[in-house]
Amino acid sequence: MNKRKDLFSPVITGHRRFCRILSLVCLLQLTPDVGIGWISAQGVQDILITGIITDPDGNTLPGAGITGTGTNIGTISNEVGSYTITVPASTAFLEYSYLGYLRQVVDISGQSVINIVLQPDVNALSEVVVVGYGVEQRKLLTGSIGVVDGETLKDIPVSGIDGLLQGQATGVQVTQNSGTPGGEMSVRIRGVSSIGGSSQPLYVIDGIPVTTGDYAQIGYEGQGINALTDLSPSDIESISVLKDASAASIYGARASNGVILITTKRGSGAKAVTRFNASYGVQETWKRLDMLNAHDWKVYRNDLANAEVFSPEEIADNTIDVDWQDVIFRSAPMQEYELSTLGGNEKTTFFISGNYFTQEGIVIGTDYKRLNGRVNVDHHYSEKLTIGTSIGLSYAKTNRVEGDQSLHGPLPNGISTPAIFPVYNEDGSYNQEGPYSNAVSIANEAINENFSYRLLGNVYADYTILPGLTFNTKWGIDFLDFREHAYESIKTVQGAKFNGLGFETYSNVSNLVSNNFLKYHRDFNQQMIELQAGYSFEKYQARSSFIRAQDFADPSLEYINSASTIVSASTDAFDRGLRSWIFRGNYTIRNTYLFSVSGRLDGSSNFSENNRNGFFPAASAGWRISEEGFFNVGSISELKIRASYGLTGNDDIPAFLYAEVYGNTSYADQPGIYPANIPNPDLKWETTTQFDVGIDLGLFNDRVLITADYYNKQTKDLLLDRPLPTSSGFATITENVGQVENQGVELSLTTDNLKSSALRWQTMLNFSVNRNKVIELYNDQPIDDLGRGSNRIEEGEPIGIFYSYEWLGVDPSTGAVVFADKNFDGRITTADRTKVGNPHPDFIYGFTNIFTYKGFDLNIFFQGSQGNDVFNGSRLFLESLQGGDNQLAVINDRWQQPGDITNIPAATNDPEQAASNVRVSSRFIEDGSYLRLKNLTLGYNFHIGERMKNSISGFRVYFTGQNLFTLTKYSGLDPEVNYRGNDNAVIGTDFFTFPQARIYSFGLNLTF
Repeated sequence: MNKRKDLFSPVITGHRRFCRILSLVCLLQLTPDVGIGWISAQGVQDILITGIITDPDGNTLPGAGITGTGTNIGTISNEVGSYTITVPASTAFLEYSYLGYLRQVVDISGQSVINIVLQPDVNALSEVVVVGYGVEQRKLLTGSIGVVDGETLKDIPVSGIDGLLQGQATGVQVTQNSGTPGGEMSVRIRGVSSIGGSSQPLYVIDGIPVTTGDYAQIGYEGQGINALTDLSPSDIESISVLKDASAASIYGARASNGVILITTKRGSGAKAVTRFNASYGVQETWKRLDMLNAHDWKVYRNDLANAEVFSPEEIADNTIDVDWQDVIFRSAPMQEYELSTLGGNEKTTFFISGNYFTQEGIVIGTDYKRLNGRVNVDHHYSEKLTIGTSIGLSYAKTNRVEGDQSLHGPLPNGISTPAIFPVYNEDGSYNQEGPYSNAVSIANEAINENFSYRLLGNVYADYTILPGLTFNTKWGIDFLDFREHAYESIKTVQGAKFNGLGFETYSNVSNLVSNNFLKYHRDFNQQMIELQAGYSFEKYQARSSFIRAQDFADPSLEYINSASTIVSASTDAFDRGLRSWIFRGNYTIRNTYLFSVSGRLDGSSNFSENNRNGFFPAASAGWRISEEGFFNVGSISELKIRASYGLTGNDDIPAFLYAEVYGNTSYADQPGIYPANIPNPDLKWETTTQFDVGIDLGLFNDRVLITADYYNKQTKDLLLDRPLPTSSGFATITENVGQVENQGVELSLTTDNLKSSALRWQTMLNFSVNRNKVIELYNDQPIDDLGRGSNRIEEGEPIGIFYSYEWLGVDPSTGAVVFADKNFDGRITTADRTKVGNPHPDFIYGFTNIFTYKGFDLNIFFQGSQGNDVFNGSRLFLESLQGGDNQLAVINDRWQQPGDITNIPAATNDPEQAASNVRVSSRFIEDGSYLRLKNLTLGYNFHIGERMKNSISGFRVYFTGQNLFTLTKYSGLDPEVNYRGNDNAVIGTDFFTFPQARIYSFGLNLTF
């Protein structure tokens, strides 16, 4: 316990020191004598003006510029669109500006509160961008940041935030590991940068880093649950993806994998607006496997046995011919309802929403339900002080079934069960005569319920100390309570083995965050300087328990207290802390020469005192050539080149690797402990050095926008296990011994093709290439034979290549599989293994077209991946040509007699030949490239007459189709899979993985 207190003492001490400094600054400002002296020095009384800046729809505009005419005094609106400015009494006008909107000059005579509605400028590049701990105008950015706005995402029927990013931003690869309702996705920003640590990005919602990942203790491989799914996508205003070091280094130790900033919707000072959105859809499989029917399976079994297992009469009698895919797959509904309201006045603004989402899975026995509520409030307490809060609550329940790395689930069992076996016996009981447990019995009788309760909230205060100098403090909490309840009665084969089998798990996770910043902004002589310094700390706590029990007295008694035998029980507790000092400075000259520097000093309790602190600096610069006087190319409206270089870190590693850890045991009926590891107090951060150079080009008044980037990421000091002599008593010790490289090119294109009064057509294309390579491992030793597909990590190759035997085909004379003898020794041994595939794509892309014509709108979004290989592990069983499993119909073309030319080997019980049939090899490696019509939405906005506008201001109906068609050569159920979820090395493998669904949905949007 004393050690834990010591870990957090620097956090607490540093925070107190920072608060004392801020208190002194505020005290000096609030002291009456100091204030009077300052005013008298000016010679005249100054004027303080506050207000809110919005667009015509009532959305607030953070980062808008406010300048006193004839002065060098200026400021920008904060993250909720409010501003405070103090100008001399001689000032007659304020000028308001915002990229993408027309400038507005306002007479301030006699006014102290001025709320502004800026009108869009159709000829300007729109929007400011949310960056780390602030906002910046897009044209003044020097880093590489991808932006996805809420309007783009509004009709996409997904359960989680991560799913919204697929195909929407360059450099971001999103893989839906399975179609499990509420399941996790893999998100990679500019490649895989770690082997032993996490490669998932940091997610920050409204300025607070949030808990993500799978906290389930009952493993379901690729069907893992992601805590990010608890959050409602409908509450999102915008998403910013920080990709290069200049943009991400301000998050320091957790930014190596990129940072995703999510901003939720907020209120405005305009008239209150209430919105009701509803959608209902139906899901179905978009592809089925072609399996043997009853007749063909009987013929195959006779061939396998080389005997008459089934007589000709039995082969002809196919009274029982079950298509098990019809049994395990279903048409499944999904629906979502949302009610929200936003509004306020010059003092207080609010956004309140409630959301209900439910989705049944296309595999029987699966579903997901979620209930969300959110309240965002901002209050201008005084001319200098703004306070506010954001509170999000959620409840989710998931029903899962086993799949992926299992042969005890409806999907693998159903597909593998031959068509001759019925679902039910004549007495109504489940037929269990097949090779595996009855799939329907698992779906109906096995219980695996997950319950998630989530609170994500923060409070903040903005205080204007001096003109241009503000202090912001934000305190947030992310609290997750996760419980699993699992039970299998004797009605399932697995449950019968244990006379009833039950699990209860509980996880409680909290993360307390405090961000405190001083910001200074000044405009002078066509220059702008912005300085930001702050202190942040986080305190993370996790508690968990696990119980497994068996021997239940009655099938209807499903909880642990009804079990006679507790097989195992354990609890766990884990605390960690992070404290940080943060700095950023931006300097611009004539909006032409752009400079930015940032740095973050992090101290993490994940490391010993030897390497607890890490410093992560970055610098960037940009040159807007189009603003130069000598540049006069009429067709080019914007031309900017930019470059950045910096360091980021990764502290998301297993806990206490640096410390002595002990396990518990018993000996001679007495408790005892034993050393569980060899500590390494010299462990340090995984550090990524990244260089980025880019160009932003606007043509024809920005009707054509092109952004291109080249990056090079070098991640060193990877945490890997080094082998130890067996005499040490341990197999490995964790050390910083590896290095990985990612380099690539990103290209995005946005065009306004047509802009007539009635018809508008916009196109958005993004294209990304990444090349991953392992630079260094311990003593050049590869990490081999990982997962079902035999992934491998070796120097000079991408992480997770497929490394096994090269399949050459089937010997026409014997029907045996032939493999390449790489060392020409006349035998097939492990020495003949070689690289046979690469799970990383050559490139990924997204392509969107948006059409609007009068009241109609049409959005067509294609997404794809090209050049990646997939190991089809399902075929190891479904083309094994042995045992009692059902087989794919392709085995009807199997070898049956000498001279047969085919790629399907003979059905055999010969041990050596049967082993070759299921040997992991390139035989099961397939091209996983695909092009998907990911989303198509057709909507219509009804014209609202003047009589109705007092009650209804907007009414829209729409149809959305998702995964409407997929072009791929992959023979499995879905090319976009990975049975091991977010694993960094075991990737690109399909093993009876839950496929994605094709979705048809209808919805309506009502605005009051």
